This record gives sequence, structure tokens and C-alpha cells, in this order.
Amino acid sequence: MQLQGGTKVRNLNRFGLVFFLVSSFVFALEASQTHPKQNESPSDLVKEATGKKAVDPANSSETHRLCRTVLGDMLAMRKAHDAQVAKFINDLSNIYSAESLSNRVSMQRSIDAVQGTLQADEDFSHQFQAWRDHLKEKVDHSSLSEADKEGFIEGVEKAIGGSDILKVRDQIVGAEEKWAAATKDLYAYALANDQKIKVKGSELLIDDEKVQSDFNRQLKDCRDLRSNMRSLNSQLNELQEQRMKKIGVTRDDLGLGQSQSAPQ
Repeated sequence: MQLQGGTKVRNLNRFGLVFFLVSSFVFALEASQTHPKQNESPSDLVKEATGKKAVDPANSSETHRLCRTVLGDMLAMRKAHDAQVAKFINDLSNIYSAESLSNRVSMQRSIDAVQGTLQADEDFSHQFQAWRDHLKEKVDHSSLSEADKEGFIEGVEKAIGGSDILKVRDQIVGAEEKWAAATKDLYAYALANDQKIKVKGSELLIDDEKVQSDFNRQLKDCRDLRSNMRSLNSQLNELQEQRMKKIGVTRDDLGLGQSQSAPQ
């Protein structure tokens, strides 16, 4: 049986970018509604938060200052997530390959890479929820009027709750959990039957008919789940490209440049 790995599961920068783009749009939109005379655009606020544009104190409201602070929080979380996952990229790039099944060490590393990536994503989700919980405290300590404070929080929560990007992202989280569980089970099965599994070049040789049948079935399930993730990621990418275009920012404005991809 010929095995191949090395295709993308999802783009790590995209995953962290979900909340960053949503927050930038939400906060900038709310700011423009609360202070219509301010002329800073959403793209200006993003560039200022990422250091791509200098802040002009004479043309910066308290709402804009708060927006930049929150956007900075989002960027810090994204960078921390990327760093946490980076250590697993090489092993993820070989997932399902003959090399990843060539010995017990490689099999275990594949399991650890899948689990580590899933854990990083879960940590990111927890951090995002914690940020939402502490957002009100940040706003309460600002110099906004009580009415503007309430409007800011209400606008953020309304946009987050109704965000099409976050809805697709939630689907991806569910799909990733299923894919990770199935993939770990596949490699655990290979570990349990490693004496019957041999690798010759890119070819996997299994000399037990039942083990071969069980392995092939599990591998097909894993690839089907991975295919579903690809489809959802395509939807997410399209939505985010639309959002970036709408608020007038580029990947370079966000400090991303040419994004690095996690293997799938």
C-alpha cells in the first residue's frame, strides 16, 4: 500500500487571525458609530495596533485607544498560538506517510503532534473566552462615558454572537476534534501491531489480513475527516478574505506577510 502525507490541515495564521479580524472589524465599526467625527478607518486602527502606522495623539479618541489595546491582545494570543504549534509542524507534515509509520518512535511522535496541535487550539479558545470575560473590566477602567461603555460591550458581544466567521470556526473546532481522535486511534492501533507493519520506501506492508483491513478502514475514516476539515477551511478562508477586503487591510498590515501553513 502506497502512503503519502504532507498536505495542509489548516493554516495556523488563519486560525489565529479569525478573532483578530473579527475584533478589528467589530471595534472599528463600533468606534465609528460612537464617534462619527473621528476619521480613523478600521484599517488605520489595525495598522496602529500592529505598529504599521504611527498613532497620532491629536486624532485619537479614547474609543480608538481601547480598540488598539484590545487588538493588541488578539495579536499576542495569535502569536502565542503559532509558537505553541510550530514545534509540531514537521511531524504533522508527515502524517499518514510511510515514514510516520516506520517505527514506534515515529508513530508516537505523530500522536504527540496531533495531540499537541489540538491542545494549542483548545488553549487558544480558552484564552479567547477569558479575554471576553475580562473585556468588561478593561472597558470599565476606560474614560468612556457610561453610555459608550455599554454600547462598546453590547456591540462586541452582538457581533461575536452573530459572526459568520466564528460560526464556521466553531464547525472547524468540532471537525478537528473528530479528526484528531481518529488519527490518534489509527497510530495507537499501529503501535499495538507494530510487529506486523513494515515499511519499504513509501510502501506500507502489513502481513496480517485482519490488521490490514482494520488499518485501511481507520485510515479511510481519517482521510474523510481531513477532507471535511479542508472544505470548512476553504469556507473560512473565503469569509476572511471578504472581511479583510471590507475593512481595507492586507496580511502585511496584520503583520502576517506570507503565512506559514500547518500540514494536513
